[in-house]
Amino acid sequence: MKRPHLVVAVNIIHLLLALLLAGTSVYVLFLTRSPQTLQEPDAADTIQGLVIGAAVLGAPALFLTAALWGLWRNKHWGWWLALVTDVVIVATLGYSMIGQNSSDLTEPVWTLCFVVCAILLLLPTVRRFYWAPKV
Repeated sequence: MKRPHLVVAVNIIHLLLALLLAGTSVYVLFLTRSPQTLQEPDAADTIQGLVIGAAVLGAPALFLTAALWGLWRNKHWGWWLALVTDVVIVATLGYSMIGQNSSDLTEPVWTLCFVVCAILLLLPTVRRFYWAPKV
């Protein structure tokens, strides 16, 4: 079965977001060993916070990687895992934005990216492709 162009685009967008999440997680882990971080007065607390931040970014990256594998193999569960991961990330980021007093431009951008991904997964062409019975 030939993949529609929209399905390929959804897969590539999810791949880029998973790579971005994983890369950011690795970068945050590298920050735990940077000289600036180690020289701070409360370095242990800073490093612990960075490790937690890396885990918070790494977990969705792992889920998206598993979903991508399912999406590329035309599996119905891959579509569901990608959709659930996108929705959970949107809910988490949305809750974080509402609960904070400070406004940071990166949070709405990340949230919008994952909202777009969830919407793309729900488009009829993409949904029908993954929900179609496999022969």
